[in-house]
Amino acid sequence: MTVVENISWSGLLKNTNLTAEHGNDGNHIAMATETLKQAAHQFAQVLNERARLFANSAQFDTALRDAAAIRALLPGSGLGYLCTGDVHCQQGRYAAAISIYDQGLEAAPESDPYYQQLQQQRMTAVSNNSKRVDFISRLPLDIVITNIVPRMERPVYLDSIVLYEPLYVSRTWQARFLQRPNGLDFDFGQDGINLKRDHDQLVRFAPYVRSLSGSLYDDNCLDDLLSRAHFSNLKRLVLYCDAPPHRALIKGLQLIGDSLTHLVIEGSPIDVGLHGILESCPNLVSLDVERVEAAMSSPVSSRYPKITHLALDDLPDGPPSQDDVIDILSRLPSLLSFQITPMPGSGVLTILHEHCPYLQKLDYGYPNDASFKYHLQKIELHPNRKGITSAHLGYEGFDYVQDDLIQFLHLHRHTLETIQFGCRSIDSSNCRWRLQNGHVVSQARHHRRYLPTSLLPENDPTQTKTIFTRLVNVDFSLCDPSSSCGFMLWLISNGPNLKAIHLTESHFLPDVSNAIIKMSNLSKLEITKIAGTAEFYDPIISFMQHHVAMEDRSTLKGIILHIDDGAMHAVTWLNLISRMKHLKDLKLLTGTIPEISLPALEKIGQGCSSLESLTLGDTYFRYVYFTDGVIKSLCQHPKLKCLTINAKSLSAADFFALSSFPSLERLRLYCDIPPLAKDMLRNLIPNAIIV
Repeated sequence: MTVVENISWSGLLKNTNLTAEHGNDGNHIAMATETLKQAAHQFAQVLNERARLFANSAQFDTALRDAAAIRALLPGSGLGYLCTGDVHCQQGRYAAAISIYDQGLEAAPESDPYYQQLQQQRMTAVSNNSKRVDFISRLPLDIVITNIVPRMERPVYLDSIVLYEPLYVSRTWQARFLQRPNGLDFDFGQDGINLKRDHDQLVRFAPYVRSLSGSLYDDNCLDDLLSRAHFSNLKRLVLYCDAPPHRALIKGLQLIGDSLTHLVIEGSPIDVGLHGILESCPNLVSLDVERVEAAMSSPVSSRYPKITHLALDDLPDGPPSQDDVIDILSRLPSLLSFQITPMPGSGVLTILHEHCPYLQKLDYGYPNDASFKYHLQKIELHPNRKGITSAHLGYEGFDYVQDDLIQFLHLHRHTLETIQFGCRSIDSSNCRWRLQNGHVVSQARHHRRYLPTSLLPENDPTQTKTIFTRLVNVDFSLCDPSSSCGFMLWLISNGPNLKAIHLTESHFLPDVSNAIIKMSNLSKLEITKIAGTAEFYDPIISFMQHHVAMEDRSTLKGIILHIDDGAMHAVTWLNLISRMKHLKDLKLLTGTIPEISLPALEKIGQGCSSLESLTLGDTYFRYVYFTDGVIKSLCQHPKLKCLTINAKSLSAADFFALSSFPSLERLRLYCDIPPLAKDMLRNLIPNAIIV
């Protein structure tokens, strides 16, 4: 006997032709079948109503299940297809609805009571499917330009050739996008592209371009591009000149001079002078230019009061004369920031305030190198504030004269906040003043004729005591210890609010160590070029022991140690760090952490009761090697919240030890660790952020 398991429900409702009949059973079967048909239609109506209710409650999958049951029960009826299509429409899936309506129109006869509804619903779905609602046109402009457009993924600079798709969605989208307050940022000038005929996208949107950058190669000239459209709103231009540009550069600048406020020119020597650039762009606020002819050829009466930032890097003819620099500065009465390399004579420092009274940031003689610029802190400039706030005194150019440095620092004693003292060669011969035990004293005999024979008492450091009232940060890491020790003692001893010092191990002489010990507000110390040299052992030990003895009264919260690769074993005073109770941030930056250093690290893991942040290893080194057990020696620290690891790799034991820190909240791993391993750590340390 064969058992039928897959039953076709629609087949149960069909009339059966009997080949044999017992009595009046045929009529009874027909009546029973009709009763089933009526019950099926009633059941389908109940399923249809329930599907509608499910769909209204956003239970779309359940609603589609009921609609499918209707189609299985009554495949020749339009009801199931109509129900399914209506659910799709509620979901906004009009294409799917159209497809199911088409199936229903094919399956149901024209006499079906739902046939016309299928046709009508299909027409409605087709209409809705063809609609494209431009929501961006219905939103307030401020929401579009401040919330939506900034969140769109886009490059920093738009390519002048490759189409940027959001600009071509629709006219409405384009109009809204172009209403951004910061305008468009474009990049041009790839090698081999002709400025006379390419860059159609840039030319098309020229009136909306606020920032433009690119390179000038071979015979490409700036005016070839800028003459093709009206760049009426261009504010910032950054150029890299691979070949020396000619007068066409000036012609190009003149085309945008009325709107341009920020100009950067880098690359090959420029055969136009500073004067030509300033005259071409009368509204410039900021000018940063390399290898330009600095001497001014314009009349002395020409002034540029809008310039607030000027950077002259890699001047092609070597250090400029003092007269040329004074001639430039005398024309810039509103200057807030000045950078020059190589530097002129240090006599300029003593008269800066006379020509540029609002100058606040000075970068004097620093090489045009990213590694040095990294150290230059950004400060907030105020157009109405007088006096230099940040001074970075470099070493490329003429030697410094000791009197000039003393007078410069004294004149700005009430405003200086940050000093990077990179002076490597200081001429102290025949000077009026000398530095002694942290004070300025007069010399009995001097022969410097260019200094005034008499100074106002407030300008004479021997008559008015020099107190650097606002000084909080000094960096001596680039200067020569032999010539700068006197300045170090003077600045440290007379900076009552000094909080951060950066110096090398070779600067840690006994007098310097004693001066730092006497500081009442020191919170951060950074020491570079640590080799564990015996000569500086005792001064460093004295400093460390002082802060250990201060216990909770110590103000020192952060220590950064740059240890020479392979020298960590010689830095025996590391043990003392573990006894500093108030230290919160420690950075041990080195290329190798050997096994001999594990006891010191273990003491840090058990001591340093306030330590919250720890960094191990230095990204400066290509490969940083940790001996096995580095992490394990530290993992019991009870309060450490942030741990940064810079290493080529970690042993398995150290890797799993990362999950043992009881209070860890953030872990930064700069190691060769597979992503799956990081995912494993995230499971082991669910409360920590791992990057």
